[in-house]
Amino acid sequence: MFWRKSKFVADVIEERCRNCGDCVGVCRHGALVTAEIQGETRTFVDDPGRCTGCGKCARVCPGRAIEMVERYC
Repeated sequence: MFWRKSKFVADVIEERCRNCGDCVGVCRHGALVTAEIQGETRTFVDDPGRCTGCGKCARVCPGRAIEMVERYC
């Protein structure tokens, strides 16, 4: 099945992110990941092309660390 992409994409604000992984769990498209980078756990949009802009990740985030921003291309 093909998903329609919106003109928005998820953006994680590092200062607010608790790295809980709730957003990763609700993303059905695999756009978000939580990984250890240089000894620190980080949550980020690994593949913006996979993000459909549905906003589920932003709604579930307890720290309000995800904003839906306009795609640049």
